[in-house]
Amino acid sequence: MFNPKYRILLLRKCFSRDKVVCLGTQLISIVKSIKDFLPQNVWYGADIDAVGKGARKYNLNGIKLNVIGSDSEFIEYCSEIEQFMCGEFLCINGSSLSRNIQNVELETEDEPFRSIECDGILIEIRAFDTTCFEIYSEDFDLINKISKTYSVDVEYSKS
Repeated sequence: MFNPKYRILLLRKCFSRDKVVCLGTQLISIVKSIKDFLPQNVWYGADIDAVGKGARKYNLNGIKLNVIGSDSEFIEYCSEIEQFMCGEFLCINGSSLSRNIQNVELETEDEPFRSIECDGILIEIRAFDTTCFEIYSEDFDLINKISKTYSVDVEYSKS
């Protein structure tokens, strides 16, 4: 089960060239900053509301996880998105894909550090209401890499 210990928030100030947050190009920059630190993986998405032709192509609204693909396929998907209104993205280790992945349901909750009933999750990225990206992980080195790239503090779970 994924029980994240670390969280960072990427607000508008983290993207100095942009006036808004949750752009497809911003999510691409996040993924590019960490893809070399990830083992072979598969990206999944759920509960996505977005503007752009990629939103129609994948149609990932709803709480069930849908496969997007490899890092490069995820980057291609994001390149077709202008802005995410909301969305949840899970990067799952390809060598430990959970058999119950098709049964996992994600619902947006106000509770930070919520657990997800799935094994092998490396990182979760949530586009939240066009105000920020919330990024969660159990791996301090991975979350620390992103925090340094965007000059933000890492929050730690109290549990």
